[in-house]
Amino acid sequence: MSRKILVSDTYDTEEFDATLKDVVVAVNAGGVGASTGPTGSAGPGGSATGPTGSAGVTGPTGQTGGPRGVPGSTGPTGATGPNGSAGGSGSAGPAGFTGPTGAPGLTGTSTGPTGPTGGVGAGATGPTGSTGSVAATGATGPQGSTGSDGPAGAQGITGPTGVNRTVFNPPSSDPHVVNQVWNNSGTLIVSAG
Repeated sequence: MSRKILVSDTYDTEEFDATLKDVVVAVNAGGVGASTGPTGSAGPGGSATGPTGSAGVTGPTGQTGGPRGVPGSTGPTGATGPNGSAGGSGSAGPAGFTGPTGAPGLTGTSTGPTGPTGGVGAGATGPTGSTGSVAATGATGPQGSTGSDGPAGAQGITGPTGVNRTVFNPPSSDPHVVNQVWNNSGTLIVSAG
């Protein structure tokens, strides 16, 4: 029993497998192609060959490539990368709370033993002598009269005139006064105001 093979540029998904199967069966059975034309009449002398029959219709183009294969299995897990560098040191934590003050120590109460009493001196102390009487203070004599002034002495010689030395001590920062000099680390600078 033959089956008509549909020729189309786009096949329905459900008809695709059945149509492809029919094409394969037809090709294997040799039923694809045009029939052989009739033999031409013998020419004079029986030597001429009849005309060649027309070419058969080309069959439909087969499916390009086979069905998609099963996806491959997942590859092995890659090697673990090297360890990262160590993180920096954390900041110092806050200072701990000060503990409570301890109880005061016990005050000692026992007194050490009394040392031995020293011996009595060998020599006896002599008697204290009597205190003498204080002599009376004599009377103050009368004040003498003041003597007259003596003559004035001669005037002394005038000494040489001294050198007048002036010490200039400029300020150490700019006074911001026009033409005033100030000391800039040992260099005299004239202020521009």
